[in-house]
Amino acid sequence: MGRPPVPMHLKRDKRLVVMLTDDEMEMLASAAQTAGTATLSDWVRDVLLAAAKA
Repeated sequence: MGRPPVPMHLKRDKRLVVMLTDDEMEMLASAAQTAGTATLSDWVRDVLLAAAKA
């Protein structure tokens, strides 16, 4: 048995590509770790969505 399917309204299937330098990537990864998020992707999504709502 696998994981149950994700409901369509919660499914994330779009990709956003952002090119970074090594230093920029390290900065973002460090910020995500400090914030305690599960992944860098989760942290970036949270920050971008909060900025978009502001």
